[in-house]
Amino acid sequence: MPETILGLPAHPLVVHAAVILVPLAVVAFAALCWQAEWRKRYLFPVALFAIAGGVSALVAKQTGGPLQRSIGDAARAAGQNSRLGEHPQQGDAAFVWAFLFMVAVVAYWAINRWGSRWNVPAWAPKAGYFVVLVPAAIALLTMMVAGHSGATLVWKDLGTFKVGA
Repeated sequence: MPETILGLPAHPLVVHAAVILVPLAVVAFAALCWQAEWRKRYLFPVALFAIAGGVSALVAKQTGGPLQRSIGDAARAAGQNSRLGEHPQQGDAAFVWAFLFMVAVVAYWAINRWGSRWNVPAWAPKAGYFVVLVPAAIALLTMMVAGHSGATLVWKDLGTFKVGA
């Protein structure tokens, strides 16, 4: 996994994909999959968004470690300590839940696609929808928490700006 992209740390560049795609997939799943007709038409694209979000979360996790080490090395070289707070653990949790949500949506898509061949009961898609909403909600929440803590780390020491001052 590259640590930099065009000389910039990769993590802040790739993390935005996860922060956008995971919530987008969660909202799309919740809004579209509760109705059978919409589910038939839109579940595959929603699954693709969930896959893209899960992969983006993996890449964000993989690039976060090298950035954490770089920040620690730079801080030590300046005689300081780096303080990332709970962000690394929050990022790990966001990855885990984004990945679980991705797996759940793909499984749900497979059941909807091939459930009749597998003799899945008629009530299973509705029940599955509510089951997938659990990792969906937790993925959304953990992504928001990790994203907020990451943004706070970046912007907290840059001062305050007043409009019109």
